Amino acid sequence: MDDLPPTLHDHDSAEGLISVEEARARVLDAVSPLAPLQLALTEAYGCVSAEDVVASESLPAFASSAMDGFAVRAADVADASPERPAELKVVGKAMIGYRPEAVVGGGEAVAIATGAPIPAGADTIVPIENARVAGETVQLLEAAPAGRHVRPVGEDVAEGAVLVERGKRLGAPELGLLANAGHATPLVHPRPRVVVLSTGDELIPPTETPDFGQIRDSNAYTVFGALREAGAMPVLAGIVRDDADSLKTTVLDYLIQADAFISSGGVSVGERDVVKAAFFRRGDIDFYKVAMQPGMPQGFGQIEGKPYFGLPGNPVSVFVSFELFVRPAILTMLGRTQIERPQVRASLAADVSGPKGKMQYARVVVERGGDGWVATPTGARGSNLISTVARANGLAMIPPGTETAPAGSQVQVMVFRAGED
Repeated sequence: MDDLPPTLHDHDSAEGLISVEEARARVLDAVSPLAPLQLALTEAYGCVSAEDVVASESLPAFASSAMDGFAVRAADVADASPERPAELKVVGKAMIGYRPEAVVGGGEAVAIATGAPIPAGADTIVPIENARVAGETVQLLEAAPAGRHVRPVGEDVAEGAVLVERGKRLGAPELGLLANAGHATPLVHPRPRVVVLSTGDELIPPTETPDFGQIRDSNAYTVFGALREAGAMPVLAGIVRDDADSLKTTVLDYLIQADAFISSGGVSVGERDVVKAAFFRRGDIDFYKVAMQPGMPQGFGQIEGKPYFGLPGNPVSVFVSFELFVRPAILTMLGRTQIERPQVRASLAADVSGPKGKMQYARVVVERGGDGWVATPTGARGSNLISTVARANGLAMIPPGTETAPAGSQVQVMVFRAGED
């Protein structure tokens, strides 16, 4: 394949750093929800409805009994009591899943099961515990006004009502509701298929034992898990050596099946930074430095209209970069409107220090204390220390201009998982 001149743009140190907000805006301005597809309910789980789904019939479609007992006319039992029971002729049964055997006339009753259709002529149910059966008659021991223990047509959903609004994520209740209403293939924004690559000659799979100087690839699995949690479908494309042609070939091989790409490593300023060296004939990748720690070097662009995220190589930088830039983009592609992690205001349990000119993202455990939320750092701030992320449930955000946030000071914390996780 012939190469065209580079379409890469490099915002180097001479041009300074850009803010986290600007970097996020560049990403989110370039992504949009995937084109809607009709998917089977089992495939649509977790996807976002692309339209208002309207009930074509009432739910339930027929009136049914909420109790085991007898379907009768309320007028026939208006004066019934244990002392003066109403004696009615049993003319048939109504069982769940079948039409009732009989119509209820004056002085008549139909034995009915919970969930069975109400027979024509009946307008109330007397529970079985308030009845005495004697041959072909039944003595009813209580009065039952019209409508008692009757589940009316449309009690759950009226015909024409909106079952699921556009933009609603389909969880377990929504799947059940759509199934009940006969919407077996809802129109949804599908899950993005995201190809994940790791770059570096030093990397080996986690199944192998490293020689001196080698390290096991952890980034691909961090990204895999984060993508699954966000609702995407990750595809692990393996390790790409520090060779621009190899990266170019791998990306193009996956181009048809991918909705987006994520690579880790190769976006700094070193001579072997493979992502920066791979000038894509079909793409436009932008590289810049973000005023954040960890995760300063970032790459983002399009490969034939498909987002390409070039993340740093250090494990913590990968996680933080995913949370700030990739996850909101993936949720946008899914059609989600709420793309932000929840935040709490917390008191630092220990000092947090870092570069004064950058937004710091400190790994913390945030817990509710007697006086509010408390954020406790999980270790040193090195961007290679992935265990500090595994122990954390939040990222404390120390704004630029603060070299050390002292213990006791209040900070915003982005919570990336619930306490029970």
